[in-house]
Amino acid sequence: MRSGFAVGLDVTGEWQMRSLCRLTIALTAALSLLGCAHDRSVTPAHYSGRHLFEVYCSGCHGLDGHGRGSVQPYIAASPPDLTQISTRNGGAFPKERVFRTIDGQFDSPPPNTRHMPIWGYDLFTGEGDDETAHQQVLDMEHRIVTYVESLQEPPPVTAPAQH
Repeated sequence: MRSGFAVGLDVTGEWQMRSLCRLTIALTAALSLLGCAHDRSVTPAHYSGRHLFEVYCSGCHGLDGHGRGSVQPYIAASPPDLTQISTRNGGAFPKERVFRTIDGQFDSPPPNTRHMPIWGYDLFTGEGDDETAHQQVLDMEHRIVTYVESLQEPPPVTAPAQH
């Protein structure tokens, strides 16, 4: 009598050994497919603000928000340092203005001068007047705004003038 694997099964014949191998293969395949199905259910609409920022914003603004992303050397405009938005605004974080900038609703600059994508359009995956899809975009943009607010740093310390 042969002992099967480390689970203490007694496998006495070739037919039983083949059945055990088939069962093992089927179980492995089922677990693999279950893992794949789980990954498909997570869409950008379910991402955290940090994950959305990493996927959609960090290419230009960098993972840390300082404006040194991987594509920065290849674009004409220098992305702003997002960690200093509050400092540039007198210490207050302008949530509404940041939201409107991400969404594309802010006062339009002259034609062909906007260097940032209009994420309100790019994140929309629905059809025309699909209210659920519109709400998902707004929710994603608000999560990005909240994450950018969390990146705020105190103003840089300037050294006192030496006399």
